[in-house]
Amino acid sequence: LLALGVSGEKCDESNECDISSHLHLATKGIKSSYLISEFQPNPTGLQEDSHKIELSGPPNTAFQGCIWCVEADGSPTEGAGAVAASATSYGKVDRFNPVSGTFDANGVLTVTIPELENPSFTMFLSQSCPTGNVNIKDDTAALLAAVQTIYDSIGVPDSVADAQNLPRIRTTLNNPPGTDLGYMGTEPKLVFRDATDGALYQVDDQGKASPSFIFDTHGNQVASSQFDPDPRKTTFGVVNPTRFADMAVVVGDPHIQNLGGGHYMLLKEGSFSVWHFSLPQPHVEWQIFAHYSGHQSFTKGLLLVDASGSEPSSLEITSERCEWQTNSNSKEWSSEVPEVLPSGPSSRMRLIGNKNKKRIELFIADEKDPVATLKVMCRQGRHIDMKLYMRNEKWTPFVTGQLKGQKDEKDQEDQKHKLSMLSSDKSTLQLATRDDPEFEVKKTWAQLGGSPPAQQYLENLDEHGEKAHFSLVCGPQAQEEAKALCQKHLGSADSARQSSYFEECVYDVCAGGGEVAAEMTAEMLKF
Repeated sequence: LLALGVSGEKCDESNECDISSHLHLATKGIKSSYLISEFQPNPTGLQEDSHKIELSGPPNTAFQGCIWCVEADGSPTEGAGAVAASATSYGKVDRFNPVSGTFDANGVLTVTIPELENPSFTMFLSQSCPTGNVNIKDDTAALLAAVQTIYDSIGVPDSVADAQNLPRIRTTLNNPPGTDLGYMGTEPKLVFRDATDGALYQVDDQGKASPSFIFDTHGNQVASSQFDPDPRKTTFGVVNPTRFADMAVVVGDPHIQNLGGGHYMLLKEGSFSVWHFSLPQPHVEWQIFAHYSGHQSFTKGLLLVDASGSEPSSLEITSERCEWQTNSNSKEWSSEVPEVLPSGPSSRMRLIGNKNKKRIELFIADEKDPVATLKVMCRQGRHIDMKLYMRNEKWTPFVTGQLKGQKDEKDQEDQKHKLSMLSSDKSTLQLATRDDPEFEVKKTWAQLGGSPPAQQYLENLDEHGEKAHFSLVCGPQAQEEAKALCQKHLGSADSARQSSYFEECVYDVCAGGGEVAAEMTAEMLKF
């Protein structure tokens, strides 16, 4: 899934379209367009009978179009012998397939087409299909007339020589919107767009015996740890990975990973300032509050307040019904949640997704990329999980709250209390714990900007007591059963990235969360 794009793309001399700029313009009511957001040019293993192609477009709208490919193998000039044979494939429309469907609430549509020819090729998404397997050099005008509007295109090379053919194809077809990928030493097994800014990335899948590598549009290697979720796996039908400068997470009981690298479990219930962004000029002020309730202090309420304008705007959700509510400019609360929430003159909030999974992008005027992206997942009657990304470190100095953290936090272990989990095999899992009194807020939920019904719901859940010690509620046998459930949903904790999630999952399942806690942790890893 890619955030919705619109028409009017601007492409530079290398034919790279500024997709992030038209994501910004999407809030201004410009007619929307369609993008290729994920596909596998040549999947690992045997040839496939069919291929999935993920498209992005306006949520909840019908689509009819065409996906077609132009061969980039061989030489664009006629020659003799082998050269002449290879020349016959260059520029040929090798595949074309009509596609149709309806974009879901997230603006994603996954279609299936017959098997693709291996790269090199350029894939096109257009309004209509070519009339046949023509060559683009023979009658370019007729071809362009047949396909009508070309929405998007991606060139995929499997050699240095073929990479030079891709711009020639684009030039012949009057430079349609799209991007030609740089050669990365082999052909990519997966191509996807960043869910936030639409940048393209390539995955070199080496198979199970070796790790996969990630490359950007130009063929430069990028660390997979800079993405969430894991970019080496397909995400057809769900949100694509996002590349970030910093990421913070609040999941489960709650377990908090902040932007400074700190990782701990909160031991106290109540309302807390999770993330506060305050920019003096232009004046932009956002604040995220969370309410943790019950003896396990799961996240039960989430409130986002935009105080940038003369009157604040609020966005709220609780685990009671997992229904979003908005209050703009001190008006009545409403369950009608717009795509763009009215806010201050220099800020805006853009919302994508359904009630259970929502992505919220926070923009400053004239900035093409969001300052932060908040992903929220809610399970009715259970709890709320969230992730927050900040793509540019220049905004970090304007942030406070639980998710800010400190850059040297990993070295401050002496300031943390440890909660040990001794299992039946005598291994010990340790979770750092905190009370975060500096981030607790004493105002009522309504005083913070929330609704009175939500305040009543949260007050009814509060137990005003301390958490029970883990060893008193979860013995070695129960821990082993919890590990089995977490392994069922998360897999084994065989990577540094997932190890903390696995340990926290074991704690949450064993301490009362049950299998649902494991299911939600697994969903959050993929979200």
